[in-house]
Amino acid sequence: MRRVAALLALALLARAEGWPFGGEGMLGRRDLFALGPLGLKASDADGPPPDPAGPPQGRRSVQIDPGAGDDYPARLKVELLFPDGPAAQAGLVPGDVLTGVEGARFQDGVADALAKMILRAQAAKGVVTLLVIPAAGGKTRKVRVTIPTRGKEALDPTRGGARDKAVAEALAWLAGKQLESGGFGETLSGENGAVVLTSMAGLAWSGAGCGLSTGPYGENLSRAAAFVCASVKNLSEATAAQKSQGAVLDQCNWGYAHAGLFLGELQAHTPDDAVKEALFFCARRLLETQESSGGWAHGPGGPNPLGYVELNIVTGLALGALGMAKQAGFEIAPQALEKAIAYLKASGSGDGGVGYSTEPGQKGIGNIGRTAAAWLAQECLGLGREAWTKKVGKYVEAHADAMFGGHASLMQHFFLGGVAAQTLGGEARKRYWSVAQRELLLARAPDGSFQPRPWHESLAMQSNSDVSFGEVWTTAAWAAVLLADAGPKDGHRGFPAWTGHLAK
Repeated sequence: MRRVAALLALALLARAEGWPFGGEGMLGRRDLFALGPLGLKASDADGPPPDPAGPPQGRRSVQIDPGAGDDYPARLKVELLFPDGPAAQAGLVPGDVLTGVEGARFQDGVADALAKMILRAQAAKGVVTLLVIPAAGGKTRKVRVTIPTRGKEALDPTRGGARDKAVAEALAWLAGKQLESGGFGETLSGENGAVVLTSMAGLAWSGAGCGLSTGPYGENLSRAAAFVCASVKNLSEATAAQKSQGAVLDQCNWGYAHAGLFLGELQAHTPDDAVKEALFFCARRLLETQESSGGWAHGPGGPNPLGYVELNIVTGLALGALGMAKQAGFEIAPQALEKAIAYLKASGSGDGGVGYSTEPGQKGIGNIGRTAAAWLAQECLGLGREAWTKKVGKYVEAHADAMFGGHASLMQHFFLGGVAAQTLGGEARKRYWSVAQRELLLARAPDGSFQPRPWHESLAMQSNSDVSFGEVWTTAAWAAVLLADAGPKDGHRGFPAWTGHLAK
């Protein structure tokens, strides 16, 4: 009876702690490892418990160990269960410890082992057998978790019917999360974040072939476009008082850049006067917020609280948005583009990789996300034949599997690196999916959404930007990656404007 009572108490706890992050509001969100279609999230069973006060605030210095935490812990403690999902139906409860799969204890490469077993189960028998130490006590037992089967096509989830199924479920999930306003709820960066999330969802719907009021999500796309068109003209920027203080937390360039990518792709697909007007507005604002160096910051106004100005992840996105506007007929002064490209070049080490900025300690260190954004922008601007563009493309091809070497938002590097690698195809695509396939499998929840995950930086910082942005961000980003090499032959559209196909 005591064991039954303990299990009931744990079951109630599972319902009380809400999926997907286990807490209310951004500060209560937990950075947990997702186990894909099993429908559970876990922490390191042998690691320190999370600080109940939440992540430390303000500027701080931490020691980051690249690679630590990027594979998944050797033992996983169940923390959250998807309501009525496969793991919950199999009887797993919070506090259970997962030590192995299919009769073998986890060794090195836990993420690989889990992903392989899930892949096989989806393609054939539909059962994953976990080794579990019960939270209520007792010996290790085997728990059979039944997940939906998808046939042999599931063996390659990046192509064909398996890809189409994942995309369809993700797009439907996004539609279900869209607000009456046409946008998505504010998370990180407030209204700028809402514009980013709405633009990402819009990109995904557009990439699937929907236009304004056409296609299965045409109405959703139309509402998203209306939200973004209205919102970009009212993004809050730094005030004169904030600028005078010398530490400005202004995020508007993220909003303008992502809106420009979405609206530009939409304008190329289904031209619309209101969309074009908003796209040109974003282009003008980005030209106005360009720093004298040629790069872009989070927003204008000077150094942010961490003491830096430009960062090239924004520079690449801003140039991409300008390329979209150029394709729609917007005129850009040549010197603005020349300065921006010169800044990107100056930040790198000469091998085509784009550094964080030109500042000491940030220069000369290439990175897949920054470099992919810069390469896509060059292609979008019609500069694909330039020698430097080709060198940048070679860097992307050679480092397409290096997403964990990024910074701040892991999903951003999977997103930008994935779109570029899918566009390049061949070796770049092969390298990317050699790492990304397992992440795709483990991120995909039973409801079709894609969930964020911890990695070495978020574990060291005790803060994960992807968790703060939320599951709309990761779901739209993964859908966009899957659609990046799609086209009419697949029943989709892809991103011909952003990837430069329309500029050639």
